[in-house]
Amino acid sequence: MTPRAYTGHAGFTLIELLVVLAVMGLLVSLGPIAFQKVVPGMALKSSARAVMAAFHEARGIAISDNRQAVVIIDVDARTYRLGAKAPAREVESGVGLQLVTAESERIDDSQGRIRFYPDGTSTGGRLTLTRNERNYHVVVDWITGRAKLEE
Repeated sequence: MTPRAYTGHAGFTLIELLVVLAVMGLLVSLGPIAFQKVVPGMALKSSARAVMAAFHEARGIAISDNRQAVVIIDVDARTYRLGAKAPAREVESGVGLQLVTAESERIDDSQGRIRFYPDGTSTGGRLTLTRNERNYHVVVDWITGRAKLEE
């Protein structure tokens, strides 16, 4: 048998490998920049969802235990808590809060409540969470007592 001559090439040239490595290096270096722009928005939405969950929990407690339940919000301290004796939960660092609630539910200049009743209704209100130019509104309907998240 006569050995065959090799006519094609197997593998990659050094230049092809260097081009691929340069492109990968560029993508890896740009990744953290893109990630930093996405993370604050995710943290803001996560905080808004956590507050909304507290409102859902308070409404559930009011209905199931047949008693009033409140969520107390302190906009200056950036905290909220379910009832007066519960531990305060802090909102993500750098997130600003603005509370709109019934005048009867204002505690002082920085604190207020949203109250839930056994029939499912509430005093209603809105908590706005802000970071940079982005806002999320957690709105509690006073007739149904249901909380929803709005951008």
